[in-house]
Amino acid sequence: MTDRPILFSAPMIRAILAGTKTQTRRIIKPQPDGISEGQIPSQLRIAVGDRLWVREAWHAARSLNSTRPRDIPTDADIEHAATARSYADIGLKGKLRPGMFMPRWASRLTLIVTDVRVERLQDISEADARAEGIVKVGRFYGLEDADWDCASTESAVDAYAALWETINGDGSWQANPWVAAYTFTVQLQSIDEAAAR
Repeated sequence: MTDRPILFSAPMIRAILAGTKTQTRRIIKPQPDGISEGQIPSQLRIAVGDRLWVREAWHAARSLNSTRPRDIPTDADIEHAATARSYADIGLKGKLRPGMFMPRWASRLTLIVTDVRVERLQDISEADARAEGIVKVGRFYGLEDADWDCASTESAVDAYAALWETINGDGSWQANPWVAAYTFTVQLQSIDEAAAR
C-alpha cells in the first residue's frame, strides 16, 4: 500500500462528496506500445490498495497570503474552495491556492483504490461514465454544476466526452488514448487520519 496525491477540480470534488463519483480516468504517460486491453503497463504508479490523498483548490487565512504552502502551520484554518460557504466568504479568506500546492495535512478526502483497469478512453461504458460523476440533468446528462454545455449530451458517455474535452483540450477525446481507470471508495478524512486507523 502506497500513499499518493491526486488532483481534482471543484466539480469533481463535489461529485465525490455527493457519492456520484467513484472512478477516475488518467492518461497513461508515456502511452504504452503493444499492450492489450486489461494488461497493466509498468509505468502505472497506482495499484489496488493504494491510498490517494485528494488535492484541491483551497484558502488559508488572509494573514498567511505571503506564507509558502509548506510553511503554513498544520493547525491553520483551511477552507476548500469547492465547498466554500459562499462567494462572499471566499472574499474574507486569503488568496485562492491551486490544489497542486495543497499540503498533505490539509487534504480532507482519502480515496482507497479498489480496482485498476487499462483501456482506450472511448471504451468507457454508460455505467462507468456514471461512476465518473455524470448524472441525468433534466433531459440530458452532465454534472449538477457543470461549467460546460451539456445541452446535447443524450448519454452519460456523451457527457463524459464533453467533460474530458473541457479538462484535456480540443481533440483529446478523438485522440482515444490509453487510460488507467481507477475505482475507489471514499473516506471523508485526511490521509494522516486514514493512516492512523
